[in-house]
Amino acid sequence: MPEFYLIPKRLARKAPALSSAAQWVEAAVFRFIFWLMRKLSLGLALRLSAFTFGLGSAYSDKADKARANFAIAFPDSSREWRERTTKKVFRYLGYSAAELLKLEQIWEEREQRIEFVLEPEARKHMESKRATVFMTAHVGAWQVASLVTRQFGFTINAIYAPESNPIIQHLLLGSRRSFGEKLISAAAGPRPLIKALKAGESIIMAMDTRPDTGKLIPFFGVDALTNTSAVGLALRTGAAVVVSRAERLPGGRYRVTVYDPLVSPIPDSPVKEQAVAMTEIVHHHFEDWIREYPQEWVCLKRRWPKAHKL
Repeated sequence: MPEFYLIPKRLARKAPALSSAAQWVEAAVFRFIFWLMRKLSLGLALRLSAFTFGLGSAYSDKADKARANFAIAFPDSSREWRERTTKKVFRYLGYSAAELLKLEQIWEEREQRIEFVLEPEARKHMESKRATVFMTAHVGAWQVASLVTRQFGFTINAIYAPESNPIIQHLLLGSRRSFGEKLISAAAGPRPLIKALKAGESIIMAMDTRPDTGKLIPFFGVDALTNTSAVGLALRTGAAVVVSRAERLPGGRYRVTVYDPLVSPIPDSPVKEQAVAMTEIVHHHFEDWIREYPQEWVCLKRRWPKAHKL
């Protein structure tokens, strides 16, 4: 996760005291924003959060990462288009923050706010409540995508990337815990994931960001370091792999789509090879979503190796 959201990292790192002060300032800002958004209606909370995060687009060094990602994903795009789209990304990051804080309200008002769309085999699978590795990307209303698991009564373990700012981490994780999700740090390794899957529980994760280790798998036609271990765990434990997404609709409404469980295209191959092949299928889903809503892809971390920087 970003070390600093609203303050340039180069500025904050000039001195340890400045770095600490920067994190304290950001934590204070977020604490106030979170408190205020909980008091507001969903519509007002979304607009306020989008406006606040949008202000950071002009100052955050994360904007450079987003522009570089767009240059690789959309090689024929103009510099002007990448600049406009990057500014919109920060606004949609604000939407996502507000949706996390308002998740309980969205759930309580799901009859009016959420349209669940399930492909035929996906519906059968969801009704079975079988252990599953649910995968999504930081595209659209990704915080809302998990609500389909609650709709069907799954026990969910959410994998999260630890925050460098401990105060912001406390705020964000507190919101998720209050919603009833079990939380597993991405740094915890495979053991808690295996334990959860073997117990019949499920895992949900957004896996479009660059991990510290993984396999180089094409993403928009360019090799990108990618986590294949989650699919590998599913194959080894007999869990299903299901891709889902959430789209924003007018009027504070959402469409959550669940796709049919993935099937290995090479079932007789070793597990590691199957994991790579199935992760490529996951990437194809993500590419389609990003092409449809590029401004809603929260890509504030370098996705490809530096050798591919344009």
